[in-house]
Amino acid sequence: MIEKIKKVWKDPVWSAVIVFIITSIFSIRLCIILLILCVIFHFFFKKRNSRCGRISYIQDKALFKQIITKDLPESFIYDYLKNHDFGEPVSVDDLKALMDFEWIVDNPQYKFNNPRLEQIKSDLLSSIKSFKDYLLRNTTENEFGRLIISDFIRRDEEKFISYKKELHKWADDICKNYDELIRIMRASA
Repeated sequence: MIEKIKKVWKDPVWSAVIVFIITSIFSIRLCIILLILCVIFHFFFKKRNSRCGRISYIQDKALFKQIITKDLPESFIYDYLKNHDFGEPVSVDDLKALMDFEWIVDNPQYKFNNPRLEQIKSDLLSSIKSFKDYLLRNTTENEFGRLIISDFIRRDEEKFISYKKELHKWADDICKNYDELIRIMRASA
């Protein structure tokens, strides 16, 4: 559409016809005033929106960096959650990042300005809560600070396999949401 308008405007005959129509319908002064007002409003709103957008992006980027470096480091997500066999005892210290993240994100400063990032963060938090709740519901902590699978699950082969599959599913869901958060943030750069 824009290319057609440019093509018509470059044509000397059509551009003359367009100029004639504009000058006969409007006075030149009125057209100039309207054009100047349109340009002023365009630059004013565009500049204001881009300034707010830039600040929001910088804030989102800082929060994102804090999440992937301090709160939920990539090494924990990829090295531990993806590779750990949850049929074995789990150290409470190993899951500290997940436990802390649940408390940290309740802080209002942990809100993304971008609604899409905020939704993904909420999905990530939901996955973490589900994983943690399922794990804690089916394990007991021993004196060494390790979560051991409950006896009634360990003794029944079907329950044990089901438990492992479910826990691995929640861990994969955490990894998927974490990957999505990284992908969206890097795509918006």
